Amino acid sequence: MPNDKLTLDYNDPEAIPGVICKIASVSPLEVTDADLKKINKYTLSPVSADDVFIFKASIADNEQDDRNYMPFNLKSLQDLKKLYPGKTMLKDHRRMADNQIARIYDTELVQDANKQTELGELHTELIAKIYMIKTDSNKDLIAEIMGGIKKEVSTSTVPSKMICNICGTDNMKDYCRHWPGIEYTVEDGSAKGSKKRCKMLLSGAKEAYELSFVAVPAQPRAGTHKSIGFSKPIKDPDIDTKNTENELKNKEMDARLLAQRVKNAESFFNVEKESEE
Repeated sequence: MPNDKLTLDYNDPEAIPGVICKIASVSPLEVTDADLKKINKYTLSPVSADDVFIFKASIADNEQDDRNYMPFNLKSLQDLKKLYPGKTMLKDHRRMADNQIARIYDTELVQDANKQTELGELHTELIAKIYMIKTDSNKDLIAEIMGGIKKEVSTSTVPSKMICNICGTDNMKDYCRHWPGIEYTVEDGSAKGSKKRCKMLLSGAKEAYELSFVAVPAQPRAGTHKSIGFSKPIKDPDIDTKNTENELKNKEMDARLLAQRVKNAESFFNVEKESEE
């Protein structure tokens, strides 16, 4: 993808604006008749069990201990369950035809009735089932999956809402001045207030783009990396967070917000245009 369709980001310089990439691990499956029936919905001619290699991926869950402080809620997982069937899997997040290696043919939600998240929801995992056509060119990749070498995959999605737990702002519509992972002082009735670490809750999902193999672990249960198309037209408070609220004048903030929104809109237009072509 040309660089003019990307925006610099505090976490990942190649992250597409608004697109969240989370990670999960994979494990092989045995092919059943039920699997073949679902797989053949996506093939031009019927395939047999000997033609395909299938595996499953635990794509995401709704625990709130996300290492990038951008956790999913249950609504996100429910939306992604509907959005992911039929989506492609890539060697990496570079969206080129030659990088396509597999396709998602089924999804399911698995809940633990004895475990709740911080939001009071039942702990839920989103599972994707994926198939590959066995060829000479991918036999080494299949062997690496079977051997546990290739076992992390990254999801690429667009949330419906990105809600700040400090001020309640939906950062998919408007930008607040808080950054995920940064600790802020919030009013609690006391003279000094209390410290609270910012999280951006990903609530609901508008789109699921693809899955991709990755190499760098980072997320707690899946042990994986997440890149975030999340940039703000304000300074990232790497060192001094106390003065963040007063650093920018309102007029300057409004101008930079407008410029960033136009840039994001142009980037999303280009992504949508590519997907249509």
